Amino acid sequence: MNIYIKLIEIKDSIGLYLKPLTVREIGLYGAVGFIGGSIVKAYGGWSPVMTLLIILMASDYLTGVLASLKEKKGIKSSVSFWGLLKKGLMMLSVLIANHIDIVMNTQIVMNASIYFWYANEVISLTENYARLGLPLPDVIKDKIAILKNKESADK
Repeated sequence: MNIYIKLIEIKDSIGLYLKPLTVREIGLYGAVGFIGGSIVKAYGGWSPVMTLLIILMASDYLTGVLASLKEKKGIKSSVSFWGLLKKGLMMLSVLIANHIDIVMNTQIVMNASIYFWYANEVISLTENYARLGLPLPDVIKDKIAILKNKESADK
């Protein structure tokens, strides 16, 4: 009998913290769940490979903003817009690669695309770290300088 009374007390205390959802909240949570599920389905499911790509992209964006603030350049909405658009196009290329894999019945193209973007993001992160004044090994600084010189020569 004591256990029954204790369960009722626990149920009552939980009821103090949990309130019923409103129709609006149910609709919002349902819409967010549907959109999130649709995105995950479009990418062929979620994996640690995708998680790392998202982490790298977010880290690159954040360190880029911090580096601009440190250099007293401020945050320009046009630069931010193009940076986010670039990230969106990167994700679009991964989505296209996934569907190429589906059509070809392989699992190579999407992973290759993601690994390419890993390299791109790591290089960009390293450049942002240098702009922030974080210590980097000389060999990495030299490689960044070579890449920057090559990039300016290509323009």
